[in-house]
Amino acid sequence: MDSFKDILEKSQRRLSDIADKLDDQREELSEDAAELWQQAKPKLGSLKESLTTAALSLQSQGEQARLQAHLAAMDAQDQWSYLSKTMTELTRNAQQKGRTELESAELQAHLAKMDARDFVNQQGEALSKDYQQAREKIEQASHTAMKELERSLEIIGKSWSNF
Repeated sequence: MDSFKDILEKSQRRLSDIADKLDDQREELSEDAAELWQQAKPKLGSLKESLTTAALSLQSQGEQARLQAHLAAMDAQDQWSYLSKTMTELTRNAQQKGRTELESAELQAHLAKMDARDFVNQQGEALSKDYQQAREKIEQASHTAMKELERSLEIIGKSWSNF
C-alpha cells in the first residue's frame, strides 16, 4: 500500500509542477494553446483532487487494514493462549489418568498375586493334609495286610507242622 501511496503523491507533485510550468509559460503559448490550457486547467485540478482523495482513501484503508490485521493478530494470540492452556490441561489430565490406571493395574496385579499365593497355600495345605491322611490309611492298610499275611502264614505254618 505504501508503494501506491508513493506513486499517488509523486503523480500529484508532477501534476502541480506541470500546472505551474504551464501557468508560467502561458504568455508564450499561442492563443489556441492558451485556450486549451484554460479548459484543461480545471480538469487538471479535478484530477489532482481525485488523486488526493485516492491517497487519503488509500491511507485510511491502509490504517483500517493495519487495524484489522492487528485485531486479527490479537484474536489469534488469544485463541492460541486458550488452546495452549487447554492442551496443557488435557495433557496433564491424560498423564494423571494414565498414572491412575497404571497404579490401579499394579494394585490389581499385586492382589491377584496375593490371591494366587493364598490359593496355592490353601490348596497346598489341603493337599498336604489329604496326602497325610492317604499315607496314614495306606500305612494302616499295609499294617492290616501284614497282620493278615502274618496270621495266614501262621495258620499255614501250623497246618504244615501237623503234617
